[in-house]
Amino acid sequence: MAFRTIGCKLNQCETAQMQETLLSEGYRLVDWDGAADIRVVNTCTVTAKSDRTCRHEIRLAKRLDPDCAVVVTGCYAQIDPEAVAAIPGVGLVLGNLDKLRLAEHLAAMAPRRNGGAAAGGADAALRGGRNRSEATHAAVPARPALSVSPYPEHPEFEGEFFTHFYGYTRAFLKIQTGCDSRCAYCIIPLARGPARSMPRADVLREVELLAERGFREVVLTGINLGSWGRDTGEGSIADLLEALLATGCPNVGRFRLSSIEPLEVDEALLEVVEQAGDRVARHFHLPLQSGSDSVLRRMNRPYTGAEYLAVVTELARRFPDAAIGADVIAGFPGETEAELVETLAFIEHAPLTYLHVFRYSDRPGTQASLAKPKVPPETVHERSLRLRALGERKNASFRATLRATQQRVLVLKKRDTAGRLLGITGNYVEVLLDGDDDLMNGFAQVRLEEAGENGRWTATLLAVEELAAPGAPA
Repeated sequence: MAFRTIGCKLNQCETAQMQETLLSEGYRLVDWDGAADIRVVNTCTVTAKSDRTCRHEIRLAKRLDPDCAVVVTGCYAQIDPEAVAAIPGVGLVLGNLDKLRLAEHLAAMAPRRNGGAAAGGADAALRGGRNRSEATHAAVPARPALSVSPYPEHPEFEGEFFTHFYGYTRAFLKIQTGCDSRCAYCIIPLARGPARSMPRADVLREVELLAERGFREVVLTGINLGSWGRDTGEGSIADLLEALLATGCPNVGRFRLSSIEPLEVDEALLEVVEQAGDRVARHFHLPLQSGSDSVLRRMNRPYTGAEYLAVVTELARRFPDAAIGADVIAGFPGETEAELVETLAFIEHAPLTYLHVFRYSDRPGTQASLAKPKVPPETVHERSLRLRALGERKNASFRATLRATQQRVLVLKKRDTAGRLLGITGNYVEVLLDGDDDLMNGFAQVRLEEAGENGRWTATLLAVEELAAPGAPA
């Protein structure tokens, strides 16, 4: 079976969980471009563009293998299961609470695909255990099976331990999901449910398992990462990060935080990151959305521009070579030209090093979908181009400061088309260097030489880090 994951790192984590469970049940994973009896598309619905991408990938799955079973999971399936089920070729639709029981649903689906055949034979066909020509002519049900459970008022954190992250050198660990905020534009609280955290003991155990499997960098992810522990009373994200750094897993050489809300970057977290040295990546992504206070109020964002600026200014002061990024929305309902100019001026002044720019799109069920006036689509597009151009200038200025600097790099398990090793720095710069395969999945010190048109730096290898001895202090 083959997987396609669309959207955030949280989706990548959940794909890894599904894959590990299915492998334990005897299924065999293949690349998306290979032949597969079952294709799973794990979807996103954060924007209208995301929905379009999901529909394209779902249709592509059927074109790649006309006789395969197509399973659609994730946020788009959770929010609009009927629209997903209406796409020709879809056989099974699973919401976010249901997708981690994918193996059970496939077992129930197998007899339907084989015209009521005995469960064992159908199961073998779906797993690729039979000849492909025998297995593939089972008709997909005319009506797809749907299992999209609503979130209870107080759901538990869902997830299972997993030790593999197929196709990746770094591991992404979901330690939090859901969100209690009600930003006017955002559908994610409906797609993901209330905020909830992985228990601290489970986080520590999961990191141990990933370390045992050889992962050298772990990216901590969540829908509202900085809220970790708020629901369980086990402390803050700073407390958790401090505990992870103190564990007996020294071979996890680097932790990285995914996107975190600006007001959740407090003094405690800053101190933990500062004391950790290069064991915590100097890479911070703080959603901004707008630099205009009037727009932020209409968005129902919990901070002002001045508060946001104070946080990123302090990050830049403490960590001068850090990558500091932001999400920005172009064309929020009612946004005037003057408010856009205010946002552009704010970003120009702020010590941001890159932007993720999103064109506003209505999401039914959100407060903003009812707001007026709407900004014309052509104006939204034009504003997004101005924001992107500013983001590119900011990033170019940041990258210019990196020439001839020494950086700590995790060498990935891949090479570019020219055969050079690919690595990633703590401040999220990709580098290319010469070397043997034994450098892969290890840390090295390099000097950045020249930036290529693709954004990757050529680098000179200076030193290779040795793995910590068992039981050595972190």
